[in-house]
Amino acid sequence: MTNEEIKSLLTSVADFIPQASAWEQGFFESVKSQFDKKHTLSVKQIETVQKIAAKFSPEALREREAWYQSFGKAQRETMLVCARYYAGSGYFRDLVEEILGKPNEFIPTPKQFKAMTENKYAMQVLENWKAKPQFPVGSLVTLRKNAAKTFAWKLSKAGSEDINALVLTTDEPILSAARGSKRYKLALVGATDIIYAEERDLKKVRKVKKC
Repeated sequence: MTNEEIKSLLTSVADFIPQASAWEQGFFESVKSQFDKKHTLSVKQIETVQKIAAKFSPEALREREAWYQSFGKAQRETMLVCARYYAGSGYFRDLVEEILGKPNEFIPTPKQFKAMTENKYAMQVLENWKAKPQFPVGSLVTLRKNAAKTFAWKLSKAGSEDINALVLTTDEPILSAARGSKRYKLALVGATDIIYAEERDLKKVRKVKKC
């Protein structure tokens, strides 16, 4: 690009840079200061400025406006399921904080939404979330052997071979991307404790044979 073309690009970006992110604003101020002093920018710097300009083109602005207007209940549920999964993981930390801070108001950008909800881990979480629960509310279940060891100390009834529980809810926040990670809220039979377990930790109560 010629110096006149670079100057024209910087002038056009200056009109909407207040709407850009903090990083984009800082970058723009830096390259503008450099160009004003040295009248030159690197190819990479020019490409970055062009990317910022593309974000605020009339077409891009129309697309974003359409996204915000069409963002509805289904997208919000998907966003919240994934945000709760990522909470505490360190991934998407700032975005997760914004979402969970204003769960009924915040709308992510299309790029943010896609990044957080369309990766392989999020897609597995969403598959588990949408799957029909194997154990509906009110079902009596038994904790599988490995899971039972985790919760055995909660039982007031000692010496029980099986740890049974009553399903209270089937839509608890999913914390794992593994198969069978739909989470349940359970009331232990023979104890006063409430526990949370994944679907893969549970099985049907064994039928007792009649004598």
